Amino acid sequence: MKSPEELAAEVKTVFTGINETSMAGLPIVNRMVDVETVDFQEFDGRVVGVIITPWLMTLALFPGDEDDWSDVTVGDKARFTFPSRDYEFLANEIEGVGTYYGYAMYSPMHEFEHHDHAVAGATAFMELLMVHNENAEEVLDEYRLAQFLQGEEMETIKQKECASKNPVVDGEVTIQAAETKTLDRRQLLRGDFLKGNPAGLG
Repeated sequence: MKSPEELAAEVKTVFTGINETSMAGLPIVNRMVDVETVDFQEFDGRVVGVIITPWLMTLALFPGDEDDWSDVTVGDKARFTFPSRDYEFLANEIEGVGTYYGYAMYSPMHEFEHHDHAVAGATAFMELLMVHNENAEEVLDEYRLAQFLQGEEMETIKQKECASKNPVVDGEVTIQAAETKTLDRRQLLRGDFLKGNPAGLG
């Protein structure tokens, strides 16, 4: 199995070439965003990381030494388990790299104001991906990511979650169920959380 660093470099080279050729000038491309590979790392015998391009952000999973993906075809679906929860991936192929499974996080990329904005979102997603979530609720991951992309620090987001579950009344902490505000995947992909009044967030 190739190292995460080696795979990240190869993937970035391939997508940089695509960006400069077949994708050049297309309306879907956000020229404020560059090609980047974020937090490629080993997990459960495979390599996983986020691929950022000016038209797409995707979580990519590459085969390990014990995997035989020779019969996998583009478009095949498979579920993989991470500490946060299970995710359903679609098989794809990168020329010169081989077969991988991708989980589409964001497309198109026009809501990202600049490259660092996109990298921050990818980094936040990778952090949440590797954090055990007892409830394994999809909306929790995406709500935190939405708040992070709006400029809040991850620690502040977690503190607010804790405070909402344990509000202070007359100087004492009162335990009560927190009202859940949800953001579904369609709203996330539309970029609702980047607008003044995000849909589903009150």
